[in-house]
Amino acid sequence: MANEIRDAFNAVYVDGPVGSPSEPQKSDVRSQVGGTIQTVVDGLGTRVTAVEGIAGGLPAEMDALEERVNDVEALAFSGVKLKQSVRLLVTTATAPATMTAGSTLDGLVLAAGDRVARAVTPADAVNGVYVVQGAGAAIRSTDMDSESDLVGATFTMDAGTHAAAQWACLTPAPIVVDTTALTFAKTASANALSAAVDALDVRADETDAQADVVAMLEGLSVPTAKLTEAAGTVSPSVYRSYAFVAGDTIEHVVVAKAAERGSLQLIHSGAGAAYTVNFDLEQGVVASTSGANLVSATITDRGGGWYECKAVVLVGASITNNVQARMSPAASIPYTGDGTSGMYIRSIILRKQGLTANLFPSSDPANAAFTKQNVTVTTTTSPNDPVLISLPPQVDELDVLVNGRMTASKIVEPGVSASPSIYQGKSVVAGNLIVWEVIAKKGERKRLNLFSNSAALIDCTFDLDLGTVAQGGAAVTGSSCTALGNGWFLCRVEATASASASSNWQHRVFKDTGGHPYVGDGVSGLYIQRSTFTLDGGANIFGASENMSSSGWIKSAGLTVTPNAALYLGLLSNPTTIGGDPYDDGSEALVGKKWAALGSSITIGAYYAPLLAGQTGMVLTNLGVSGSALGLSTTGYASYGMSNRIVDIPVDSELVTLEPGPNAFGAQETPLGVFGDTTYATVYGSIWKAILDIRARAPSAKIVLIGVYSGGPAHATHRIGRTNGQGNTMDQHMKAERDVCKAFGVPYIDTSMSGMGYHTSTLYMSDELHPNAAGSLRLATYHAECLREMVRHGLFET
Repeated sequence: MANEIRDAFNAVYVDGPVGSPSEPQKSDVRSQVGGTIQTVVDGLGTRVTAVEGIAGGLPAEMDALEERVNDVEALAFSGVKLKQSVRLLVTTATAPATMTAGSTLDGLVLAAGDRVARAVTPADAVNGVYVVQGAGAAIRSTDMDSESDLVGATFTMDAGTHAAAQWACLTPAPIVVDTTALTFAKTASANALSAAVDALDVRADETDAQADVVAMLEGLSVPTAKLTEAAGTVSPSVYRSYAFVAGDTIEHVVVAKAAERGSLQLIHSGAGAAYTVNFDLEQGVVASTSGANLVSATITDRGGGWYECKAVVLVGASITNNVQARMSPAASIPYTGDGTSGMYIRSIILRKQGLTANLFPSSDPANAAFTKQNVTVTTTTSPNDPVLISLPPQVDELDVLVNGRMTASKIVEPGVSASPSIYQGKSVVAGNLIVWEVIAKKGERKRLNLFSNSAALIDCTFDLDLGTVAQGGAAVTGSSCTALGNGWFLCRVEATASASASSNWQHRVFKDTGGHPYVGDGVSGLYIQRSTFTLDGGANIFGASENMSSSGWIKSAGLTVTPNAALYLGLLSNPTTIGGDPYDDGSEALVGKKWAALGSSITIGAYYAPLLAGQTGMVLTNLGVSGSALGLSTTGYASYGMSNRIVDIPVDSELVTLEPGPNAFGAQETPLGVFGDTTYATVYGSIWKAILDIRARAPSAKIVLIGVYSGGPAHATHRIGRTNGQGNTMDQHMKAERDVCKAFGVPYIDTSMSGMGYHTSTLYMSDELHPNAAGSLRLATYHAECLREMVRHGLFET
């Protein structure tokens, strides 16, 4: 296991022209990805040996780690280029002539339209992906019948022996179809790099043989409790009285994990054994401590988001009082509870230092031995996943760097005259050295102002387009705006507190010019991934630093926050952010383009559209209408007039997208009509008429049609496999879109090739139709690449 991963990256990503315009510069991939993963994996053997000494049952877990490493290696070779899934794959020398409708292959009866992969070893020129015909031999699929289609092509199987597996074409260019032997091999799942790296990144902080640790490693059932706060003004607490004895050194230990609430407080207020410790379970730090008898406070990462929180106290005088574990959103008690939020606690233990015996009758928070105040405690088995032995945290950081995570909140201004701001109130002491850091990215707004008007005067405005800062405020001693990649900037302010007081530390959204107040539009804003605030080099004191939608953040009137609204980093999703690549993939031409989007709820909702604007830098005017169809309705379900919004398209728009959506098939049941129809009375006619009306409204705009995709099998109406009241099927609607686009020369985005559809509804849809967070990102990323490809083919050339 010495050099396999590094060798794999060097072999596949040799210097020279990229194999696909969407790939990053290959030397950067090797230096930033291959070397780091190799370093981590090289240390795996010694960690395996250490873990095997804990319990005899751990070799099976080590085998699982080896499989994950193999996934990473396989994915390095695959050069992922995602294709439509196939029904089954055969590794025998099956001739396409025998792949006929009604025949049986791999235990499955073939039907016309089935996609069948043939991957014989040793490789031959017949290998490939074929489509079963209504009669006669199967033919090569049109998305796998050329060199550009085949190099790096990756697909998954829906059924058969290889169901759910992912295979890839490993044959490099040049390829002559039906002449060049094509090698296909099993790689991993579509997100195998992320999954494998995440599995490796669970850090081993202790290798003791405590029963609960071994149980977590083995995936055994360890009791877990969910604490849910009451509604109203609350101080949620689980506690029990204990008689402290003078001279004892006592450890109060709680194993906990953040849910909606991320601040855990361990407290005993009685004189003689007084201590208060606040733990931030999102950052994994001790946030603050106090109390005359506190000796130390530590937080230890147990893996999988679980932390062991410990307060050690030296008892100065015998006293009997309540020993409490309390939760809150930001170490602020009491607070206003919502009746649904909470956190997970696995165990509560009170013990004498050096001993293991629990001084409480039970460690289970749900046990009747504990009194519950403003909180309901329920036993659960989730989250209770096995936690494998940990590896260094830089692996997880690498995964975020490469793949990104949907952890950025969008701060959205109100649609009235206002001073949009989001903040937390925190106290400082005169002379405190303040370091305030915010990771942010521009949206429709590009200026972020960090502001305080008491305790420490701060007024610094960051330009998230140019990467500059206008420093202001008498307390400020330094500021910087550092590019992190993919449009993200680290905005940093250093200041010295001038007074001992509390202040609201504000994140303010500004328009391109001027300050507060201004008239907003109700949709524009910017993205913040994280905000931290430290004093004198200590721990971050902001609660919920990576989730500004939480109740711990105070929002100005009318301001809203959309959680998980943008991809944080993910450099491979934007090749232009990896330096040194001279190749223009089309991204630059999209930045700043005025984009008007027509469509259904899939367009107007918080799904692909805002993410696509963020990924491309286009300026979005969203004209979607929820529940609408482009054509007229023949049912009791009104059309809602998608076409009525055409008159609202800005005449200077540079790009107009039209997403007809699934309602014309499943709700309004617009008659299909025939090619040549020119009115909104039919599906064919409505697409025809809409294109002409868009052209008349915005003569200089480029028009792109975004194709419909099928809902999942559990959706009653908007899906394939159903005939609507007009006697039509969804594939006929899809064909109508393609036919009219071909006639007009309008570029067409085939959404079905994005991976969204009937068989992936549980992965990418929230209600068997509308995208969930993963589906929204998948659509946005796919649409962005399609637009870049269109740019490369001259979309905006006159």
